[in-house]
Amino acid sequence: MSHKSAESLSHAPCIVGFDRELAALSEWLDLPCSPARIFSISGIGGIGKTTLLTAMAAEAKRRAAVTLWMDGQIGLHHPRAFLSHLQMSLETEYGRTNAANLPPLAHVVSELARQRTVVLIDNVERIDQLGSWLLSSLLPRLAAGELLLIVASRTGLPLHWHTDPAWGSRIASFPLKLLSRRDVQRYVRSTGLPPLVQQEIVRKTEGHPLLLALTVDMMRRRGQEREQQAHRLPRILSAEMLKEASAPRLYEALQLLSLLPAADQTLLNELLDPPLSVADYMALAALSCVRSEADGLALHGLAAGILREDYKKRDPGRYHSMRSEVLERLAERYPSANRLLQMRIAAHTLELYREQLPAAHPYADFSSLRQREPERETVYRSEDLPELQRLLAVSLARSDWQSELVASGRHALLLNDIAGEAPESIRVIRQEDGRPLAFCAGLRLHRQTLSLLDPHASEDAALLDTAFSASRDLPPEAADTLCILLAAVDVEQSLYGPEELGGILFRSLALEAMNGLRMLVPTADLQLNALLPGMGFEEIPIAPSSNDRAGLHLWELDFRQATFEVWIRRILRQNTRTSGAPDRPGFPALSREETRHLLEHLYEDAALEELASLQKIGCTGAKAREWVLHFLEEGSAPSPLTDAEQHILRESYVRRSYRKSELAESLHMSRATFYRHLQRAFEHLGYAFAQTWGRRPNDKGKASHK
Repeated sequence: MSHKSAESLSHAPCIVGFDRELAALSEWLDLPCSPARIFSISGIGGIGKTTLLTAMAAEAKRRAAVTLWMDGQIGLHHPRAFLSHLQMSLETEYGRTNAANLPPLAHVVSELARQRTVVLIDNVERIDQLGSWLLSSLLPRLAAGELLLIVASRTGLPLHWHTDPAWGSRIASFPLKLLSRRDVQRYVRSTGLPPLVQQEIVRKTEGHPLLLALTVDMMRRRGQEREQQAHRLPRILSAEMLKEASAPRLYEALQLLSLLPAADQTLLNELLDPPLSVADYMALAALSCVRSEADGLALHGLAAGILREDYKKRDPGRYHSMRSEVLERLAERYPSANRLLQMRIAAHTLELYREQLPAAHPYADFSSLRQREPERETVYRSEDLPELQRLLAVSLARSDWQSELVASGRHALLLNDIAGEAPESIRVIRQEDGRPLAFCAGLRLHRQTLSLLDPHASEDAALLDTAFSASRDLPPEAADTLCILLAAVDVEQSLYGPEELGGILFRSLALEAMNGLRMLVPTADLQLNALLPGMGFEEIPIAPSSNDRAGLHLWELDFRQATFEVWIRRILRQNTRTSGAPDRPGFPALSREETRHLLEHLYEDAALEELASLQKIGCTGAKAREWVLHFLEEGSAPSPLTDAEQHILRESYVRRSYRKSELAESLHMSRATFYRHLQRAFEHLGYAFAQTWGRRPNDKGKASHK
C-alpha cells in the first residue's frame, strides 16, 4: 500500500504489505528467458489491488519490459474491444503501429511476442465473459513468448482458468489480506505523526489499507488537536470520514471527482465555484483516495461510490443537476478524445447510467433494480443447457416472445447450436446457488455464426439480409454486433415476478451493449416494440411491403465507438428534466441541445423546423419564435424559468448586447457559475415551452404563464 501525502518533504511515500508479490515479479524479470505466466491478485475493495498493480507496472517499466495497463471497467467485454485497446496502447505508448495492416489479432500477437511484455488488467472480474476467448485464442499464441499477465479482481480467477490444461499450471495466486500489525507500524512510522497518534492508528484501523491511509490524511489535517482526538478514530470508511480527511474547500472537489472518470484542474474549475487554486489542486492530488493519471486526477472507486451515494441522499436535486452537467462535459470532450480516453468516458457514463434505466413497464419492471442488486449475471456454462432448454420450452408453451427470425420448431435446436458453437453469445442470470433464473441467446454476427443461423431461419430472416450483410466477412474477433434471438425467464420460482426478471435481463443486455457493441432485436411483439424505444433503441427501417406483411420491426442500440456521444446526448434528453411536474403526455420537454439550437437559430424558420421535438408537436418555426420571444421579452418568466435565467437568455440570444464573458461579469458571476445558470436556463425554457404548448387552447392562442 502506498501513501502520497506528506506533512513535509522529509516524509517519503511508503509502500508496505506487498513484499511477496513484488518479489515474485522481480524473480520473473530476473530470469534470462522468462516463461509465460499469469499472476492473479485478489482481495476486497480498498485492500490495495490497484496500488499493487501500479507498483508492479512501475517496476516492469524500470526493468525495460513493454508494460501495458488495461482496466476491465472500460468496456473490454468482447475480443474486438480488447484487441483494439491493446493496439491503441502499443501505438500510444511505444509507437508500434500496424504498418502491415495485419488483422488485429495477428498484429497484437506479433507485437507482444517480440520482447518481454507485462500486461496488467485491473478489475478483471468485469470481463469474465472474455475468459474462454483469452484461453482459446489469444494466450495460446503467446505461450512460447516472455509474457506476464497480471490480473486483479475481488475474488480471483474463475475455476476454469485453474483447470485449463495449458495455463492452469502457469497461474500463481496472490490473495491480498489485511495488513499485518508490523506492516501498519512500518507505514505509520513514515508519516511523521506523533507517537501517541501512531499507536492509536495502529490499534484502530485493523489493517485495512485505504482506511489506514485516509485516517493518516485525517490526522494530518487536525494539526495540534490530533493527540486529544486520537481516541475517537473511525473504524469504517464513510462519507463523513472522507470529509474529515480533506479540507472543506476540497470536499466539493472530491464529490465532483466521484462523478468523473478523471479531471484536470481546468475541467474541475469549469464546474466548481469558487475554483481550485494551484495549491488546492496539489492538495487534492495528495489525498490517499486520489491518484494522478495522464488525463488528470481520479478518485478511488470505493471512495467514489461512497461519495456518490451520500451526495444523492443528502442533496438529490443538486446531485442530479451536477450529474447532468458532467454528462454534458463528457459528451463535449468525447469526439476530440483519443480512443483510449473515449473508452474510459464511455465506461464511466455507463456507471452513471445504471440508475437511470426506464421506470416500471408491464413487460419488464426496472423499479426493483433501484432498491437492490440483482442476482449475479454470468456467462454461459455447459452444465446450464438442460435448465435453459426447460425455460425455453415453458416460454414457447406460453407463447412468450421468441424471435420471428427462428422457424417454428427450430428454437431448441438453435439453442443447442449456439451453446456448442458460440457460447459467448448466451447471457445467464443466476440465483446465489448458481441455478439459472433467466437467459437470452443470440449471435455475435460474423462469418461463422451467420452460417449457424441458416438451418434454423424462418422466411422473415431474409428481410434483414441488409442489416446482416456487413458482418458476413468479419472474423470472430472483429464481431461488433449482437442479434438477440431467444430469451426466457423462470416463471415457476418465487423469488421474482416474471416482469422483475425481464427487467434484470434487459439491464444486463443493455449494459453489455453499452460497452462497445451494436445490439439488434428483431421483433413483432407489441410489448417489446413499446419498451425498446424507451431504452434508447432506434428503429432500422425494413422494406415497407415486407414489414407490413410480417409486422416485424428491427431495433438497434449502437454503442460502437463512433456513435457513443450520440447516446450521451440521448441520455441528457431523456433524463435531464426539471424537478417540477412530469411531462405532459405527448409534449416532452425540449432537451438542452434543442433549446440551445432554438435560441441560436431563432430567426431561421428552416433551421427551427429541423428540430424533431417541434415536428412532433406540430409547431412551425414562426410559432416557436413567437412563443420564445413572448417568454423572454414580455412579463414575468414562465415557471420554472426564473427571472435571472430569463435575463441571461434575453441578453444572450435576443438583444445580444453583451458577450457571454461580459454578461457574466455584469452579473458578478464567475464563468463557471454563469455556465451553470445558462445550462439550467436552457433546461427550464425547454420545459416551459413544451408544457405551455400542451396547454394551449388552439394554435392562435398566446402562451399562458399561469
